[in-house]
Amino acid sequence: MPTKTLQIPGELNVSIQPGDIIYASKIRGGQAGTNHPDPGNVDTKPVAIGKVIPQGINFVNRTITIETTNFASGPSGLSYVMFNKDNRVNTSGIVGYFAECELKNYSTKYAEIFVVASDFVESSK
Repeated sequence: MPTKTLQIPGELNVSIQPGDIIYASKIRGGQAGTNHPDPGNVDTKPVAIGKVIPQGINFVNRTITIETTNFASGPSGLSYVMFNKDNRVNTSGIVGYFAECELKNYSTKYAEIFVVASDFVESSK
């Protein structure tokens, strides 16, 4: 499968990893920072352009190498690049039968906790 290296002008997000899907969206002038921008005749919908390959992330050079089959159909020119994680393997939560949590307030000012929530799934009986 062909590969393409993307040069990112800013810092790379530290949570990007191999297997993440890279999306790009065309940037239209005056679009940033406004609510419900009118893109005119520019398609600003994100387009999946590829998957990050192993050893495809270089934080020093700020590059991401992806394997792609439809890079030509992605946005050209100035684009906003984002990524999506595979939700089959990137889950979070406590694993096991016991969890303990301690909440501390190190401030000298009065503070209240309004909500504390917990989520669990019974894995066996």
